[in-house]
Amino acid sequence: MGTGKLEQQAFLDLSGGDPSKAFAEALISACGERGPIFVYNAGFETARIRDLAQRFPCLSESLLALNERVVDLLPVAREHYYHPSQQGSWSIKAVLPALCPDLNYGDLDGVQDGGMAMEVFLEAISPQTSLARKAVIEQQLLAYCGLDTYAMVRLWAAFSNSSLKI
Repeated sequence: MGTGKLEQQAFLDLSGGDPSKAFAEALISACGERGPIFVYNAGFETARIRDLAQRFPCLSESLLALNERVVDLLPVAREHYYHPSQQGSWSIKAVLPALCPDLNYGDLDGVQDGGMAMEVFLEAISPQTSLARKAVIEQQLLAYCGLDTYAMVRLWAAFSNSSLKI
């Protein structure tokens, strides 16, 4: 573990070019070489990393090493937690506010789910989008992704009965 200080590293390329290789390099750098990588729905996340490894053979070993460290919080939630407010859903959007009532995707301004994120991303990379609108979208996407990241920290803390003060 690190110093106990929470720190987020973001990657967002709204240039309209292919951000894949730069993203893969940033991901490898951000994750370091050891320690768990908490995700929610490892099947999706590890498949994307495998896709990147196939596209960029020079990064393949480092990318696939990340997959070996992935810890999926979805099965932990399914096996050990349920709240009626989830209404049968195991989506992070349902589990997070049930377990951490102070965190809710519905409280975000603008982007509140992955579908919205994809829509506004496409809007942001369009040449017709004004710089002002692009700046708004960037802030909304960073806030959405920031909550996704912080959700993993909070879920891990709750599921591990951590006394972590966050």
